[in-house]
Amino acid sequence: MYQRKIPVDLSCPLRLTMSLINSKWKSCILDELRHGPMRPSCLHRALPEAAPRVLDLQLRELAEDGLVVKTIFPELPPRSEYAITALGRSLLPIIDAMIAWGEQNRSLFERKFPPLD
Repeated sequence: MYQRKIPVDLSCPLRLTMSLINSKWKSCILDELRHGPMRPSCLHRALPEAAPRVLDLQLRELAEDGLVVKTIFPELPPRSEYAITALGRSLLPIIDAMIAWGEQNRSLFERKFPPLD
């Protein structure tokens, strides 16, 4: 597992929050899970741009941080699914604000990242 070289500044609430959702896909995973539990394969299909290994690693980190819970069903073949926790749900207003800001400033991104032809 990744070991942080620089300690998190516990006196800064912004840095603390960002330390939980600081990766490219964690907020997207939480956004997908808001609608209900999902199997890992469904999350991979919902976020096809993300490498499966990266998604699996970030799901594991979200579970370790208590933002999602992984349930493994004792059946053959084994099946698992992820669900957002109450702590993870508490981040949804922040994610919603980020989504709204992105929609309001779409032209900025269209200039910065022109469509590929």
